[in-house]
Amino acid sequence: MGRNPRSPWFGVIPLSIGLFMVLVDVSILNIALPSISEEFNAKASDVQWILNAYTITLVVLLVLAGKIGDMVERHKYFALGMALFTISSYLCAESWSTQSLIAFRAIQAIGGAIISSNTLAIMVELFPPGQRGTVMGLNAIMIASAFSVGPILGGWLTTHLGWHWVFYINVPIGIVGVSLGLTLLPPMAPKVREPVDFAGLILLAIGLGSLTLGIINGQDWGWRSDKTLACFIIAIPYILAFVVRELTCPYPLLDLNLFRIRNFSAGILGVVLIFLGLSLSLFLLPFFLQGIKGLSAEEAGYWILAIPITNTFIAPIAGRLSDKTNPKYTMCIGPLFFVAGLLYLSKMKATITYWEMVPGLSLLGIGMGMVMSPAMNVVMSSVPPQKAGVANGVMRTMNSLAQAMGVAVGGVLVTYSMNDLIPGYGNQLPDPGRMMMLKLLASHGNPSIFYVVDAFIESLHRVFLTATFLPLLGLLVILFFLSGKEHMRRMQSASAIARVDSRDAKVGVKVGVKPRVKD
Repeated sequence: MGRNPRSPWFGVIPLSIGLFMVLVDVSILNIALPSISEEFNAKASDVQWILNAYTITLVVLLVLAGKIGDMVERHKYFALGMALFTISSYLCAESWSTQSLIAFRAIQAIGGAIISSNTLAIMVELFPPGQRGTVMGLNAIMIASAFSVGPILGGWLTTHLGWHWVFYINVPIGIVGVSLGLTLLPPMAPKVREPVDFAGLILLAIGLGSLTLGIINGQDWGWRSDKTLACFIIAIPYILAFVVRELTCPYPLLDLNLFRIRNFSAGILGVVLIFLGLSLSLFLLPFFLQGIKGLSAEEAGYWILAIPITNTFIAPIAGRLSDKTNPKYTMCIGPLFFVAGLLYLSKMKATITYWEMVPGLSLLGIGMGMVMSPAMNVVMSSVPPQKAGVANGVMRTMNSLAQAMGVAVGGVLVTYSMNDLIPGYGNQLPDPGRMMMLKLLASHGNPSIFYVVDAFIESLHRVFLTATFLPLLGLLVILFFLSGKEHMRRMQSASAIARVDSRDAKVGVKVGVKPRVKD
């Protein structure tokens, strides 16, 4: 079957719609949770599971969803994922209890896993090597934008229309996305045909599910509590058993030989370290903006817009450069910008203004843009085409875990510092509402109370300073382990093949022979 004669950029439209819906889903829902809790009179643990059900299901299924994408017609499979996400979003909006909402969120995560684990794989199929950098930059823009657009959109919808519209908004967008996916994505034949390793899937589900649950709930349960330790104790042997299973299975769910590819492993590890730093920073900033500055969640979202805005300008340029020049150049410079941004934030004061914060956040956006799009290009170009779905699934799984770990590490560092400054403070993160009230009381004649606020700001300074080690470690991984020359050899080889195909096509036209169209 021939390819669609349209420009591949038409196919990017439904990909962007699907990816943005999935990425923005978590941050947009966070704002609506208090309203959901009030309507259903829900316990805190039930509300937490509205988030957990989605995150755990997504992480567990990403590798499987990518694997299936390699085995089926990926363009139809992607549209199916968007349809499932859209239908389940409507069901979430119509939920009659927290239990039904949790169940529908798990179904929503299935659609999210299909979308997330196949977006990059489809981009790889749409664009040949040497022409992927710009579209990988667009993918990086979607990731950065979701962090800040989610709270703004979620706050506006919840305030003016109600929490149901956090999910209803996905329905018209999803319908458009499915329609465009079926019409604009060219036919994509299956790459491999082999049975699914269900035994490996069960081992991976238990291992990753337990690990993710322990990471996201460790702060609330306590890192030494029986429940947290039980999650990690369960996770380790199951993940090890999964590795053994995949090494011995003739048709593994995850081909571990992918990790022998130098640029695949180094690229993913470098991105994970940057993602850790980004997630840690963006998790803590709302506590400062809402608790110290007294902003609403929607207003706090506007304050951090500098990150996606600068990323929007930098990511496509960096991605395009990774098609033409050694990607190590931008990927090694990017972490330095990220470090500079964290150092800037480590000195911010309670009186900081919007425009005073913009330079620090802009440095984070520039650093992220210079690393993410080249890294995705390098990683996806390093694997065989028939493994693109699995590679995409692995990358999204690692990024999702990094995001959860960034939140966990940020919480640990802040509470550790607060206990150091205020002995006996406890294990809870400073509540923004409480911090704002303490600041107000201090300004009305209770200066001793301001000690807590000062301790919180000092703790943020320490955390941002400590977090600089993450991008620096990512820089070392990229510098010493990623092979930019190998990537450039692949790009040059692909360009040479493309020139030969183009020349043969022109010759065929001149002699009256119809050019052969490849599947």
